[in-house]
Amino acid sequence: MGKNRGGKIALNTKKVLILSIALSLLIIVGYYVWKLNSYFSILDERPPYECAQHQDDTLRLSMIGDSWTFLHKPHDNYMANLISNATGKPAKVISCGISRLSSKEVYRCIYDNDEMEQVLRDGADFCFISVGINDSNRKMGARYYAHHTLYIIRFLLQNQVTPILLELPDYDVAYTFPNQEMRKVIAGRLSMFFNHSSMDCLEEYRQLLAKELEREGISQQVLVVPRTIFRENHFTPDRMHLNGQGYLTLDSCIANEILTSHSLPLTPHR
Repeated sequence: MGKNRGGKIALNTKKVLILSIALSLLIIVGYYVWKLNSYFSILDERPPYECAQHQDDTLRLSMIGDSWTFLHKPHDNYMANLISNATGKPAKVISCGISRLSSKEVYRCIYDNDEMEQVLRDGADFCFISVGINDSNRKMGARYYAHHTLYIIRFLLQNQVTPILLELPDYDVAYTFPNQEMRKVIAGRLSMFFNHSSMDCLEEYRQLLAKELEREGISQQVLVVPRTIFRENHFTPDRMHLNGQGYLTLDSCIANEILTSHSLPLTPHR
């Protein structure tokens, strides 16, 4: 009888252990499913705050976004001089970029990052936007990219700021994706599975954003830096970021967009 009681106790203990393990696994799986859903989720659009409006003749350009904007900072004065020399008007350029950010993270920083918020609150006539490179490299999905980029554009338009959008450039995605940390490669592969994304997803991202801008009726209000201005020799050895010549090309194009929108004569860049 003592043996039977001992056997039942052991069996019950085993059942409790199995149930505890199963419950723990369920909690762990549930947590990671929630994290995954949060990772790919689209933010709710937030009400825009008010940015300063200026009445003087200074042309103001703000620049926000990812590492392409972050690495532009040493070129800000050149950009301002380029605009000023061409127009005969004072020009001011200020950039705030944060490396590795996706479009969702840049949109969040508009509200939650003190430096970026201040750059925008100070007001500008134009705002250059660089987003999407990290979205496509992480395979976050075209919908993720299009919606958050649209939010950024709408924020600017609601503040009478003309957006200058960097069209998602043809960086060497086939080279950059496998040549990153292994954990990022694994995460990217999982993202491709969950988002039904291909390795070369750039055109899919561009097309969906273009459709969203058309649907909103604001495509004509957005200036665009076309991807076709960049050549292979405009990129650094990582094939993802611009070198000095690439930034000269970018700045000349931005200046052209600003000047054309103001119907002003452009002094050719040399």
